[in-house]
Amino acid sequence: MKITLKLSPQQLSTLVYSFQVLASLFSNDSRALKVSQSILDKVRLKCNKKHLEFQENYKVFPGRKKISFTLEFHEAHYLEEFISIVIQQPQSDYDRNILRYIQTRLDQKLT
Repeated sequence: MKITLKLSPQQLSTLVYSFQVLASLFSNDSRALKVSQSILDKVRLKCNKKHLEFQENYKVFPGRKKISFTLEFHEAHYLEEFISIVIQQPQSDYDRNILRYIQTRLDQKLT
């Protein structure tokens, strides 16, 4: 089952920058953490690819076009879990609210 996620460029950029804490979260070498890290690495690559595509095609007045990409069910699940951990890290209120929005959208699509 595939899940489509539509984000504005600002929301996507916040999500991309939240992946910077990914390496520090997985210091343990347990099997479950290795699985979640490998899945999140694939999600990170998808997000980075969409972010780079947007930056290459950037226009001064891009309009209100949202960036759409699809995730597998397990990728969406682990992304939601990752966001719930990242929200607890110190960051601006704006970034935290965007991550909560993405988490809520994923939760609605997963149920």
